[in-house]
Amino acid sequence: MKKAVTIKSIAEQLNLSRNTVAKALNGQYVPEATRELVLKKAQEMNYKSLNASNLELGGKKYRILLVAGKPLINMSYFIPLVKSIENSCYERNYELFQYTYTVNRTPFSSFAEYVKELNVDGIVAIECFDRQFVSKMINMGKPICFVDFTAGNLQLNKNYDIISANDEKSICEIVKFIHSKYGTKHFTFVGDPTHCLSFNERHVGMRMGMLLVTGSHSVGRDILCANESFDYGNPDAIKTEILKLKYKPECFICCNDFVARNVCNALKSLNMRIPQDVMVVGFDNVTDSTSMSPEITSFSVDKEFLGSETLRTLVNRIEHPDVPSRIITVSTTRILRESTNRISHNA
Repeated sequence: MKKAVTIKSIAEQLNLSRNTVAKALNGQYVPEATRELVLKKAQEMNYKSLNASNLELGGKKYRILLVAGKPLINMSYFIPLVKSIENSCYERNYELFQYTYTVNRTPFSSFAEYVKELNVDGIVAIECFDRQFVSKMINMGKPICFVDFTAGNLQLNKNYDIISANDEKSICEIVKFIHSKYGTKHFTFVGDPTHCLSFNERHVGMRMGMLLVTGSHSVGRDILCANESFDYGNPDAIKTEILKLKYKPECFICCNDFVARNVCNALKSLNMRIPQDVMVVGFDNVTDSTSMSPEITSFSVDKEFLGSETLRTLVNRIEHPDVPSRIITVSTTRILRESTNRISHNA
């Protein structure tokens, strides 16, 4: 008697797991190339449970809109993230559209009309921090996944989720690490904590670390100028703020690598050696962290994973609109470089 064709036998022929083959045959998500391979082999082997619905490539074809609060093409952090979203959409045969808005220059009505014309199923929002724009976008009722979020106290609703790096814990841990290794007590945060959720949590993380290692921290010891009125890309402006500090910082915790690089330039103009006189920490591990000497200690996020997880979270929101909103954190990797390696420089 001829042996019956099973999911296990198909999996063995393709050197795939039974779970992967089962997902492909049951219409669940697997990469499109894998799905086609499984269906072709199942046909060849005359798998009895194969029917017309199995042979339809993919399930629901969603229309996804990627909304950016600024042009992302020149931002090295977002290029691999966006590419990952594009690849994930391609694998699932989703349609992907992109829209860039500029605060005070793009009427929300234009954006709303664009969304209506496209009839999108869900929205990925990147660098969208303007509270008024975000609030109006949420009120449209479309499923949304935000990569980072506003720092304001917007309440979680049912139609959106937030995904970001594990900012607070990462910074808290490096404060504890630097204190333990060098006895460092005076940390200064540089950046606007009201700009976005990630900057706010990085500032909170530093304060938490300080409370754990020294028992206190005054925000008056930080440089927290508002982005709207201060140019963090100008080392001379940062130099002026450093000179205003009431005490000598031992380590600057910066909101990102771009700010960290300019803090380093400001310190050099003050004839302060890095890391011998003062240490510097950034975040995001982009080219700014390694584009100068000394190279800057930073935190790396798997941007490809962040992109695919963003799309997965959005699709889950589309398919399960009534589940509670979530804030999903992605772990980071600490990358120690010259800007905090005081021992080797003093050797």
